[in-house]
Amino acid sequence: MKPNIHAIIILMLASVLAGCISSRSVSYSDVERVKVSFASERAGRLFYETLSRLPHEEREESKNDVSLILINVERKTITGPNRFFNEAVARCDTDHDGIITEEEAQIFASSTKALSNR
Repeated sequence: MKPNIHAIIILMLASVLAGCISSRSVSYSDVERVKVSFASERAGRLFYETLSRLPHEEREESKNDVSLILINVERKTITGPNRFFNEAVARCDTDHDGIITEEEAQIFASSTKALSNR
């Protein structure tokens, strides 16, 4: 009869002490902006005007959610705006020398107009 009393006490303590463990975390991940210079003021102005007209993609989110009986862990990562800028620079700076010329900026502007007309 004693083992049953011990089992009942252990079950009662376990039910009283049992709870749900929950953890949520959000991290913001942003890459460093690439260093870029412009061959002229006009090239810089054209690049930034074109960049401002581009449809900005929503920030990319990645979410991991793990749930066990009493444990819930949620992690979310959100990317920053520098990724969008870096992609635009990579598309514009066709010779990848870190300097955007007026010709490259003009081609970038023309290519984005074609994309926005679709």
